[in-house]
Formats: sequence, C-alpha cells, structure tokens
Amino acid sequence: MDTPLDLSVLESMFGDDEELRTAILEEFASSATPYMAELDAALANRSAEGVRSLAHKLKSSSRTVGASQLGDVCELLERSAPDQDWDSITAQEQQLKDQLERVLEYIRGISD
Repeated sequence: MDTPLDLSVLESMFGDDEELRTAILEEFASSATPYMAELDAALANRSAEGVRSLAHKLKSSSRTVGASQLGDVCELLERSAPDQDWDSITAQEQQLKDQLERVLEYIRGISD
C-alpha cells in the first residue's frame, strides 16, 4: 500500500533537519482536530462557503507536508462546495476524513 505522506516534500523545503520536520508534522496533526470541527460546523449549517474555505486551508497545509492524496480530496471538496450538492459533499467529506486518518496514523507511526 502506498504511504499517505511523501516525506521528500518536507526534505526538499527544510533539508535534513529531522527535528524541524517532526515539529511541522506534529503541528499539522494538531491542527487536524480544529479543522475537522470547522468542517463539521460548516456541514451542519449547510455553509458551502465554510466547506470551501476549510477545504482550501486543509489542501494547502496537506500539500505542504507531502500529503498529496489528502490535498487532492480537499481540492475536489473545495471545487464542489459552491454547487451545494450536499450528497456529493457528504461523500467527499467521508473520503477526506478517511484520508486524513491515514495521514495522522502515519505521522503517529513516525513520531513514536
């Protein structure tokens, strides 16, 4: 199975400073809970702009740490939110949560 995180992305930006890379990954992981709370609130309020905004933020931070698959799911959600197709948005939300959990498990595994 492919890994959900490409560490070479961080290495290309920050060199071989393992401590810095670990700190960046831990910061990404700690931001995941508030991001998901924001997404849940936007969905509960049927706020297409809230969903789009959260997906955009998470897409950027995901790609920065090398979680390109998660970034791709975020991009799909970001693009579909303005259409307010809530069935599609809900399906993409589940994909996002599943992919995010894969990334977080991977970070936990390399941080231990």
